[in-house]
Amino acid sequence: MDYRNKVILAPMVRIGTLPTRLLALKYGADIVYSEEIIDHKILSAERIENTVLGTIDYVLSDSTLVFRTHPEEKGKVVFQMVNFGMLSHK
Repeated sequence: MDYRNKVILAPMVRIGTLPTRLLALKYGADIVYSEEIIDHKILSAERIENTVLGTIDYVLSDSTLVFRTHPEEKGKVVFQMVNFGMLSHK
């Protein structure tokens, strides 16, 4: 991904969700950052094509949404994944 001369939605805690990312893209962002996802959650999630919203959802067995993305983000979203082991040692 080339960051030169780009308008970028910087990573922000609890606001890097799909609606914010799509809004930023609509208003001219070239690159957007997802919220931080803990590694074991995304690894445990099932990938589901949400035909109602036109999104790809990653959902845990208890129906908790871990991550949602949309085709408009393809090649424009930076997926942030945090290693849980690193968090537990802080």
